[in-house]
Amino acid sequence: MLDNKNYRIYNIPGLIEGDKERITLNKLEISRAFDEQKQHSLVVIYVFGHQNGRIRNEDIVTFRAIHNAYTLNPDSLIIIVNGLPPDRPNNYNKDTQATLIDLLGMKPSHICFIDRLTSSDINQNLRMYLTDTILNVHPRIHIKTNDIHLMTDDVLQLQANLDMIQIQMYNEQIEHEDVITGMDREIEAAQRLSILRRLFCQVKVDLRRLVNFDEQEKHLMNIIKQWETEEIHYKNDSISDHYIIAMSNRQNAEEQLRKNFSSKHQVNISLNVHRKDIEQICFEFEQIYNGLFDRQHEFVREYYILFDDLRFDPSIQQVKHNFINDLYAFTLERFHDID
Repeated sequence: MLDNKNYRIYNIPGLIEGDKERITLNKLEISRAFDEQKQHSLVVIYVFGHQNGRIRNEDIVTFRAIHNAYTLNPDSLIIIVNGLPPDRPNNYNKDTQATLIDLLGMKPSHICFIDRLTSSDINQNLRMYLTDTILNVHPRIHIKTNDIHLMTDDVLQLQANLDMIQIQMYNEQIEHEDVITGMDREIEAAQRLSILRRLFCQVKVDLRRLVNFDEQEKHLMNIIKQWETEEIHYKNDSISDHYIIAMSNRQNAEEQLRKNFSSKHQVNISLNVHRKDIEQICFEFEQIYNGLFDRQHEFVREYYILFDDLRFDPSIQQVKHNFINDLYAFTLERFHDID
């Protein structure tokens, strides 16, 4: 109980692990925690780890996956960066806060930086600090709008590749630390680029499917109108073969139209997920280089090539979806000039 209010605490796991079965179980645990309290207001506390001060990519991926599923509200969200060295640089908190806001795409009510504790530390001040933080946010009801989506296979493969490279270079790390850091960055950037190519390929497929769905919709609407006319013509003879055939064909066409709408809706959802994934890959790339790169970098040049190939493809020029416009606005904001 805090401030005469009862709180139920759920300590839910992360998502990214080496075992696919554990990932599935973790998703169920996260969903269970939200579902059991779907009628109650929640305060969400998300804890980020770090690697030598740099926010871990898997924590960002997991946060965005949960946010895409439950649309976390900044007013009820507390971000904690945990286990930090007490002697970190003076500007670390400010710079990392700006980075987190950029990566998460939102500004949470509170971002807390917690020093690494030892067994001899007295935690009373920390408890008071966290308690005050919890009492100063606004609990909200969280409704699930999407399933938790995670590029599991890509993440596991990237992690396996990175682990193998780190083992191979371990013996040289002390003497060539600067060189290895640069190589790690290039490897991570290349991995993000590989994922980016696959995402743009899938987007083009989905957009072409939307074009086909629109054409099928027009065709089915015309068929329905024709059979409705035929049905009206023979309505006074409702037991005639002409009337029965017209009514049956109209109903079949309407059922096909409903299936067309359902498939089209699923593709629209898929496109929205792909756009968020593309934006996430760009955020991760900027974090790899701490924002210090130019437009001549291979990743940026490849991004422009993939985006231009998509938006100038004549086969999808007439598609009715905001994907290209939304990604254009994002590209303009992140990388500035496009044309």
